Amino acid sequence: MKQRNGLSYLFLVLAVSFWGLSFIFSKSLLSHVTPIALIFFRVTLASVLLGVCCWLFFPQPLREITRKEWLNLLALSFFEPFLYFIFETYSLKVTDATIVSVIIATIPIFTVLMSVFYFKENLSAFNVFGVFLSVVGIVVMLLPEFSDVSFNPYGILLAFGAVAASVGYSYFIRTINDRFHSVFIVACQNVMGFFLFLPLFVLMHGVAGMRAQFAALALPGVALNIVLLTVFCSALAFVLYVIALQKVGLARSNIFTNLIPIVTAGAAYFVIDEKFTLYKILGTLVVIAGVFCVQRPAAPKSLN
Repeated sequence: MKQRNGLSYLFLVLAVSFWGLSFIFSKSLLSHVTPIALIFFRVTLASVLLGVCCWLFFPQPLREITRKEWLNLLALSFFEPFLYFIFETYSLKVTDATIVSVIIATIPIFTVLMSVFYFKENLSAFNVFGVFLSVVGIVVMLLPEFSDVSFNPYGILLAFGAVAASVGYSYFIRTINDRFHSVFIVACQNVMGFFLFLPLFVLMHGVAGMRAQFAALALPGVALNIVLLTVFCSALAFVLYVIALQKVGLARSNIFTNLIPIVTAGAAYFVIDEKFTLYKILGTLVVIAGVFCVQRPAAPKSLN
């Protein structure tokens, strides 16, 4: 059991590392393609790659899937990537990234509440304290940036919409039957995401705009970066996360997402020479401490 959990934690670390690095790749790509085009290209390519992977290695008889299970898979895809991406992207357009980052960091708090009160996961007060501690760590990392932030109520509302979408995703990923392989779940997530994003991509760009977005794929490095984002962030990271979630539980998995800003900050330091300040160092240590607190086993519940 310990060896299995150790592998699950390795999968979680790899998943958040891929997601953290995705911001570096996305930043360079967004100077060539729009946010909607980027996510559309990612879900399209991921749908093909994971679809072929399922067909060859993880076949799932589609006729055996019940209507309720199909609806759960559709709801999963609707919450993430569709709703989450829209809320997060447009919140960043109207309010400061610092504020959005702190609001996004509260996702594990709401996930823990759902895990304890709805799914009855066994968590101690010390585990819950660790969740709040990790959020404090994010705030510490971003503390110097608060002096220049502007509060836009509409942007804050959109950011909390992203939080709600993520919690909705967590609910459905937790309720989906374990008989589905994680690769099949993520494949469905991307295929359904493709059909959700397709009308948005067409409506927001028009014929001329779509031609310009596809033409941008021929620019040096653009197609390669999209492939890397797709393989490691849209496909592999989600597969690893779903595998780990099935083993160690929703709350203990979800808290790892607060490590994403740390990975991004570290990558930015090495790749684009961004400063790694004392606040970031202290915040990183606090976040990691919080994650460790959440992983501490809770005492078994009394049968009485």
